Amino acid sequence: MKDMQAPFSWIRAERQKILFNVFAAISVLLMAVLYHIGKPLVIPEQGVSFGIVDMELPVTFLRADSILSVWERHGVVELGVRQTLLDFLFLMLYPVALSLLCMRLAKRRFGFMASLGIALSWVVLLCIPFDACENILILKMLGGNTSSPYPEFTTIMAVMKFSLIGCSLIGYPFLCLFQKLLKSCKTC
Repeated sequence: MKDMQAPFSWIRAERQKILFNVFAAISVLLMAVLYHIGKPLVIPEQGVSFGIVDMELPVTFLRADSILSVWERHGVVELGVRQTLLDFLFLMLYPVALSLLCMRLAKRRFGFMASLGIALSWVVLLCIPFDACENILILKMLGGNTSSPYPEFTTIMAVMKFSLIGCSLIGYPFLCLFQKLLKSCKTC
């Protein structure tokens, strides 16, 4: 893995930093827009506490059908469709930002931690197809087809996506920080 190149290694380091900042800022902005659009989808008193995330992780057709029924009664299904369609733009941004984050952190590491960061910078890009498949399946369900296997496959895609996001956004940076703390303790 030592010779493995990171996905954006062909871009100069200073431009990588700029790209990371741009992609991260646009991702955060778009996340705020998606949050705002999705607020009416949150109906906790009827078991839909997390809006579109409930439909990303329905697990069973009964749960997917229940969510869809609640949204139909409240007239917000079209908002779910709009939010999901806008998510197709978001899914092209946040994985690139996370990949660049892992790449930049890996450049400051050696050995296993550097290899792990480079590998994660590639693997996190799988969020793009996972999220795209998830969105297509959600649109099918919002169109009224909540039968199996749509909810189950949607859940699988979402779990894969969220796992990769967690590893690259929380797990790897935490490991880097932990490694840095261990090194500083050895010098004390």
